[in-house]
Amino acid sequence: MLKKYLLPLLVCTTIVFASDPVTLDSMFKNQQGLRSVTTFQSLSSGSSNSFRTYPDLIVENEGKYWQDVKIFSLQQTFLYDLTENFDAMVTATGSIKRREYYDILNLYGHENSTDFDSLWIGGTYSFDAIYDFKPYLTLQASIYQKERYLESTKNIYVNSFSAKLAFRNYSDPVISTVSVGAIYNGSKEIADYNIDNGNAFSVGLDFSIILSPKIALDIGTEQRYQTETKIDGVAYSNSAMISTFNIGATYSLNTKNSLAVSSTMGGSSKSPDSILSISLWHKF
Repeated sequence: MLKKYLLPLLVCTTIVFASDPVTLDSMFKNQQGLRSVTTFQSLSSGSSNSFRTYPDLIVENEGKYWQDVKIFSLQQTFLYDLTENFDAMVTATGSIKRREYYDILNLYGHENSTDFDSLWIGGTYSFDAIYDFKPYLTLQASIYQKERYLESTKNIYVNSFSAKLAFRNYSDPVISTVSVGAIYNGSKEIADYNIDNGNAFSVGLDFSIILSPKIALDIGTEQRYQTETKIDGVAYSNSAMISTFNIGATYSLNTKNSLAVSSTMGGSSKSPDSILSISLWHKF
């Protein structure tokens, strides 16, 4: 019974990142036409760091030390199969951010902002299986990003690039994924400063345990290394190790919709305290 629903997993193309609700593949058997992923997300840094979560978790240096940064974001992805092995995709993100601080003169306070954060385009290509593993390569480029430093913001165009290679294996009732990735962030001029937030490299391991044809338990871990931030060519911070552990579940609502819930916990001082994600997958 399970194989009837899950074997198509190994021949379908999806977005490849750590929190992939892989049971969606069993619902969208042919992976044809237009699909969408709508994700609501809340993040609490618990530290002075601010973060971006797409296409992967990365520290942003804003030139200030915060007590805590809370981010409520909406992420919308559309996928369309251009060929049997290639899916094109576009992702837009927007957020409401609350940055909390303390200083001697003003005591406790906060700064709020509402932003259209980024627009990314790219695609995923699925290769022929290598033994029992199905490789997927995802490449993306940022068309637009809104960047902040001190009191200034700036719109940045075609400045960041992402690549992720994943190998997926199915062994009833477990689907396992091993992935490696990298994000290149170009330097940019903001408020007469040359800002370089560094580049990031990641390794991830994920498992989906199929409990029934409609329900899967998803667990995973990812380790990231981000190079130091540089301001005007001078190192402004040390390199960062960002480790996370996530657990969640995916439920197939019907033949066209699936709901995924995931909770992510930080495993290092540079990681956010917590991230909660709720995603609705839809096939048009």
